[in-house]
Amino acid sequence: MTEQGKLDYLTRKWWFFLLFILLQFIPSYTSKGYDPAEAGSIPVEILSHTFVYDFPSLFPIFKIIPVILIISIIFLKNAVTRVFSVYAGITYLLFAFLQNIAITEKYGLGILTTNVIMLSLVAVFWFWEAFVQKNDFAAPKRAGWRYWVVPLRS
Repeated sequence: MTEQGKLDYLTRKWWFFLLFILLQFIPSYTSKGYDPAEAGSIPVEILSHTFVYDFPSLFPIFKIIPVILIISIIFLKNAVTRVFSVYAGITYLLFAFLQNIAITEKYGLGILTTNVIMLSLVAVFWFWEAFVQKNDFAAPKRAGWRYWVVPLRS
């Protein structure tokens, strides 16, 4: 069985989905501790003080690169699949760590543990995709007469 076949086999098991559901119950981490009754306010506090706000100069870059990649996909099709997948993986890793970790006065170092784990897993799957290259960005060949409904869409 190929590596991709093994991954497909594992990700189609019922316990794989159960694992993702159970990951949602991992509590957030704070260095100063907190009363369990405050658990609902921790994400708000962390998300309003995340590290991503320390890098506003990167904001335009993360607006321009996706546009360039989408235009590249339109014209180059599958020639950019690896680049797109690596970009997506890097972006998700940055989301995981820069948007879900903060230092606040009330809680000290705060980590939205579930978000970091889930976004990191998504990043790993994008990096895996860059390795195996299963995505197909080429448009399927369809008869032109099938597009007569496009102008009628609202």
